[in-house]
Parts: sequence; structure tokens; C-alpha cells
Amino acid sequence: MLRLFPSLSSALLFLGACAGTPARSSAPLFVDTLHRSCVGVPQISASGARLHNGFLDRELQRLTLGPGAWYESAPVDAGGSFDQLLMSWNVRVPRDAGLLLEVAVQDRGPWSPWLHLADWGNIEQARPTTREYGHGRVQVDILHLEESMQRARYRMRAFGVQAGDPVVVHRTTLVFTSTRALERRFARQVPAHPAAVQLSVPPLSQRDAPADLSARICSPTCVAMALAHAGHPVSPTEVARLVFDRENNIYGNWVRAVQGAFELGAPGVLVRISSWDAVEHFLGQGLPLIVSVKVRPGELTGAPYDDTPGHLLMITGLDGDGGVLVNDPAASSAAGVRRTYGLDELERVWMARGGVAYVIGR
Repeated sequence: MLRLFPSLSSALLFLGACAGTPARSSAPLFVDTLHRSCVGVPQISASGARLHNGFLDRELQRLTLGPGAWYESAPVDAGGSFDQLLMSWNVRVPRDAGLLLEVAVQDRGPWSPWLHLADWGNIEQARPTTREYGHGRVQVDILHLEESMQRARYRMRAFGVQAGDPVVVHRTTLVFTSTRALERRFARQVPAHPAAVQLSVPPLSQRDAPADLSARICSPTCVAMALAHAGHPVSPTEVARLVFDRENNIYGNWVRAVQGAFELGAPGVLVRISSWDAVEHFLGQGLPLIVSVKVRPGELTGAPYDDTPGHLLMITGLDGDGGVLVNDPAASSAAGVRRTYGLDELERVWMARGGVAYVIGR
């Protein structure tokens, strides 16, 4: 069984991190003491892992899946109880092919059924799959559980792949969270004094998009800013077309956002963050953070909205004096995108309400 790293104040996780095996290629993942993570190329040698019609290229650090292929991970020990599971991936899927990502969880009894968490490309050949069972359900892009679990495993199934043009899996990421631990952490005040750091990220406003999109594409606009920062400029509307989640009729599916960025030239991961040390760490690596916030009236001073049930904005820096530098795509024009929000307020509307972030660019 694969196990996660123990809690550390700061570290980078490498290929095979679940198994503790370092490699040359790294993902820029800060080890958060609240949200436990596992990232790397899927391990086929771990006890319990299974692979059909595919192979792991250890030199290139990639898993390839041919026609009719599937991969099933070994059980991953979460290192504690969790009731939310978030995953992301960086995969190359050939034109007209598709890849389906499913997860199963376990406490002490039997495993749950396989649950449809995400997909990319054409999966019309797949039999209908479920997103819920008696103890939980996938809500758009995250698995919410009614009972705490201890372990998870995942599988990927390829469809429509032609010989000589395989699916290529570069990275998978799992993040485990206990909402009880999250509530305890933010029920108490933890002093934060991060150092000043600032990245120069081109500002983009979602309001510049066509009228039928402008109110809906905060996530694609943030991804476009991250891509520009990483040297792959594209328009927010191009990102929106690629990442659109037809099943849920939204442009803000977190898993699709990270995979879309990868397809457009920049790898990335989904993370969950509970400390400003982690924010400082990522910014110090030259990586802005696209963060998911929920704002009630009056909670975010200086925002171009009074409240929102869900919005994506980008953290680009810290001013060292309690201010967080952001690019907020909801501004009416690019000139108003760069803003400064209070650290304590942003902690409340982001970290305390999940701490989800896209890290795009490495």
C-alpha cells in the first residue's frame, strides 16, 4: 500500500512521492499539514496496482495507455481520516480518443464502487458510470463523503485509442481533506506574517469576453493569465471553449481547468492550502495561485462584487504588511484587475472555505 509523506513544514514532492521514491522531475507541491497530498506518475510496481495494455517509461517518467488500456492504482493510505477527495491530472489524449478517471474509497469495510470523477476527450464508448453511492457523491469536481475514509484508489480507462497513438499520463495528484480538521484549524486565529513577494502577471478581465461568456469565465480568464505568465499566451475564450464542462454547464470545473492548461502548454496541479507559508512558497517559486473563493456580503473589502457563491481569482504577491496582491478577473476592465485584499479577509473566504488552488506553470 502506498503511503503519504508525514506532515512537513515545507517540501517538494517528486515522482513516486507516495512511495517515497525521488526522481529528477518534480511537481511544485508544498506539503500542507492539513490537506494531505500525493503526486507523481502512476506507480505500476506498487503492491495492488494493475495495468492492461500499457507501460511505464521510467526514463521519460510517463505512463502510456494503448487501445482498450486501463490502469488501476494500488490503495493509497491517506495518513488519516478524510471526507473529501480532490484529484487532478496532466494527460495527453489523442484526437477522437478519451480517458475516464474513477475513484474508490475505503475505511475498514469493503471498497466503495468506482465513482466517475473526471474525463477528458471522447468517452462515448464507456458504459454509463455513477457519480454517487450510499456514503457520498462527486459534486462536479470533488468527492464529498458522508463518512470518513482512510484509503483511496483510482483507475483510468482509455477509449478510442488507435495503435501507435497512445494516451500518455504525465502526472496524477490526489488531495485528502477532513472537513472537521479544516473547521478546527480556522476556528482559531493563527498569526501570519509572510514576507513580501510579487510576480508580474498580465492582467485580464473576464468582462472583455463576449456578453454570453463574460459573467461565467472567471476560471478560464485566470488560466489564461497563468498561461501568459508561463509563456503560452492564449485568450480566455480559447481556454473557455477547451475546458467547458457540458454535463454541468459550467466553465469552472477545477479538474478540467488544470488539464486544459496542460493541453495548452503548461503543466499544473490542484492543491488545497491552509497556511500563508505555502502561499509564500509557491510565489517564491515564481508560481501564482488561482484560488477558489466564496464571499458573503461585506467579507472582501475592495472586491468588484459584494458577494459570490463561487469565484476564481489569482494571487500574484504579498506586500509584507498584511495585504495580498491579486489579479481579480471580475473587474470591469483590465485596468482594474490588479488589487490588494486583506490577508485575514482572503483567508476567511478562501482557506477557511476549502483552500482550493490551481498551480499552473510547472
